[in-house]
Amino acid sequence: MKNIWIVTTGNSDVQFTADDNHWNRLYRKVRSQIKTSHKFSPTPRPNDEQDEAFLVPARVMGIVYEDQLEDNYDDLCFPLLDAFSQKLQEENTPNRIIVILTDQEQVFPASDRKERSCPYWQDTCKLRPIIDKYLKQKDKFPNAELEHIYLQPESKEEGLDNWDQALALVQKKLSQIKVEENDNIYVSHQASTPAISSAVQFVSLARFGKQVQFLVSNEYENKPLEPIKSSEYLRGIKFQQAKALLAHHDYSGVKELLEPYLKPEIKDLLDAAIQWNFAKFDDFSTAMAKAAAKYSKDHEWWRIVDGEVEKRSKKWWWTAYESAYLGVVRLKQENTVEAMFHSFRAVEGLLAKWIDECHSSSKKGKTVKLPHKITLPGGAKKDEVNAYGKGLYFALQAFKGVDQNKDTEFDIWTFGNSVFQIRNSLFHNLEGLQDKEAVFKAWEISKSDNQEDPGKLEQRWKNRVLNCLNFIAEPQPRPTSLEEASLMFQVHKKLYKAIAS
Repeated sequence: MKNIWIVTTGNSDVQFTADDNHWNRLYRKVRSQIKTSHKFSPTPRPNDEQDEAFLVPARVMGIVYEDQLEDNYDDLCFPLLDAFSQKLQEENTPNRIIVILTDQEQVFPASDRKERSCPYWQDTCKLRPIIDKYLKQKDKFPNAELEHIYLQPESKEEGLDNWDQALALVQKKLSQIKVEENDNIYVSHQASTPAISSAVQFVSLARFGKQVQFLVSNEYENKPLEPIKSSEYLRGIKFQQAKALLAHHDYSGVKELLEPYLKPEIKDLLDAAIQWNFAKFDDFSTAMAKAAAKYSKDHEWWRIVDGEVEKRSKKWWWTAYESAYLGVVRLKQENTVEAMFHSFRAVEGLLAKWIDECHSSSKKGKTVKLPHKITLPGGAKKDEVNAYGKGLYFALQAFKGVDQNKDTEFDIWTFGNSVFQIRNSLFHNLEGLQDKEAVFKAWEISKSDNQEDPGKLEQRWKNRVLNCLNFIAEPQPRPTSLEEASLMFQVHKKLYKAIAS
């Protein structure tokens, strides 16, 4: 069994502690090797008010000390490596150390290197002699076997700040490391670029599984932290993935991903949210009521929700607002067909419930008897209409009256006179719903000019759906947004807060 330490390297691993005059003397001796018109000088570390050590670009540091190391080694300090070494000496002294170094010589031509900010100067390949000497000190790991891995991209597209390319390069290199099943593997990944750091974390977890532990520290504190087991790191990665799924309203995916880590309260919320996502709003309400009964005693949020569920469940119209908000979510997911379906269904379904709730005595099977004859679009006069489809709107006209000239009634008038017909045509030709604007157009929402923000179009669409629902249901007080009207909107916020924290 071996103790293996895989260590990434970065710009702050080796730091300068002497004065400017000393640096200038060393720098002059190698000035010709640093082919840029700019002079590199030590700079203070961020958040270091004591100026105890200074930073120099890693490649420059390596070049300056390459042939002057033996006489000037004491100029240097190694805050991160010191912290990691101390912790490893307390745990399991490594007998095999694998140092990951970077070299982007093929990525940045001489013309790019003229700039001090060029990532070429941040490469750590020239630090190898310095780091090797550090690791072989008597009070460090003199008996450890040292190995070196070079991350050497071949083009700018493969640069080490490119997340996908860095991952591919790290996968290729770490796959070559041979380990035994009982080896202990420690990984310190903080020092390198964010792309490399993340890639090393991910590949280490995938490659070594439960064998790996991660070392973390703070270069400004000489106190190393406890090694983090792979299971804890994996948990953190999964929660990051879960946030992305949650932003997409994929509640089933969140539950599946986080199942072992979820508190009962959050699991119950996800179960309810899954029912909502299937448009099973009554099941959603039942699940929320059961959960509220469990948690409302100790949590204010649940007490409020308990009251909301009880209040809403007594309203004949509440599911229509949930359906409308589901349409908003589907639009966000770019599922335009379902966005149209749920938004239209919200209004049409509410009309059907309105007949059952307010005019049930006029409903005879699949028809509705009107209080008086009305003139239909084709010119025919009827006092009986279908209790489904556009007949529901005709019933609304007869019983309630709809005036297209009133701002408060124009949206429902548009729904009855245009959206019904457009909807029927669309669902016979779904190719007509290939983007968000097609949904808006189906609801007779179009750009007032070519410069109109798509976000404003969406808000106008949401307002139209909301106004239709409010006209039919007449809730008191009237909600001012579909989000306000939806209980699921509150549940989603609760879930996001729980998972994000």
